[in-house]
Amino acid sequence: MEKELLTISEYCINYTVDPSFIDALEESGLIVLTVIDDRKFVHFEQLQELDRYIHFHYDLEINIEGIDAIMNLLQKVKHMQHEIKLLKNHIHLHEPNSL
Repeated sequence: MEKELLTISEYCINYTVDPSFIDALEESGLIVLTVIDDRKFVHFEQLQELDRYIHFHYDLEINIEGIDAIMNLLQKVKHMQHEIKLLKNHIHLHEPNSL
């Protein structure tokens, strides 16, 4: 299990990120950290998301609330794209030329 985890302190040092930003992401529910022996870890599967949040915050100067709003909108777009795909497939099944 430890091979799947990276300490937050190590991540922050390697990527020059303020640990309080990581804490704020956790408090907002954008990431889930694991605590082992009073040390915080992030799962490797969340690193891509974490990199995205860091880009939003440090490069685009978007605050935590803005990041949360962006992620909610992206999730809605993804859901709508899935619905559109299902509807298109349903339409194609009922088209006369699909036989």
